[in-house]
Amino acid sequence: MRILIVGGSGYVGTLMLPWLAAEHEIRVLDLVPPQGDYDHVVGSATDPAALATALEGMDAVVHGAMGFRSEADKGQLDTTSAFEVNVASVYATLEAAHAAGVSRAVLIGSLSVFGNEPAHLIERDVEEDAEPDATNLYGVTKRLAEQVGRIAADAHGMTVTVLRLAFPTPDEIWPRWALPILDEPVQIRRADGTPVPALAGSDLAAAVSAAAARDSSGYDVFHIVGADDSGPRWRTDKARDGLGWVARRR
Repeated sequence: MRILIVGGSGYVGTLMLPWLAAEHEIRVLDLVPPQGDYDHVVGSATDPAALATALEGMDAVVHGAMGFRSEADKGQLDTTSAFEVNVASVYATLEAAHAAGVSRAVLIGSLSVFGNEPAHLIERDVEEDAEPDATNLYGVTKRLAEQVGRIAADAHGMTVTVLRLAFPTPDEIWPRWALPILDEPVQIRRADGTPVPALAGSDLAAAVSAAAARDSSGYDVFHIVGADDSGPRWRTDKARDGLGWVARRR
């Protein structure tokens, strides 16, 4: 399959590119070059001309771009870029894909569409059909991105698949989480000390590959998280049944 990765030079894109390239023909749309020898189109995910060029000849598109972090506070998203990249560029990508005749799209979402109330997210039992309730900037923009995906599926008859991730990380760091804004990889733990494993890049890529090939048309959403034997906090039964995906890294 020929797959365009929008934002393929970013953190999540870099995690999955090598694994996807082993099975698919990959092209990257990004303002900066990807890490590796990949077909690269220089451009923004909000630029219709760049999107049209990048989508030419593709079978599917994966939107993995993220809003920039604020220079003033590296722990906070910049409001303007968050909406521009997490929402506007999703809309632009899906409209350009429809115009180019690319009917399959995968949106890299986040479990952060769920908030930290009435309990912190890692303590909550969340299923795919639960109503997202995040009110912080990142969570709100990812919620809106999901709605953009649903609208495109309904309006254009596209197959749009949202993958809600939690703590994606390089395989060599797993089960710890290695986010670029953190000084060192961390082991996420629940309040009782139970470790919450991160999502290995290889498992992420397997989910993306399965989502890009999903047979059913229309919109759907799946939770893609690290294998967790401590209890069904974040259910992945739907990913197993609908995508044939389970986290292999244990």
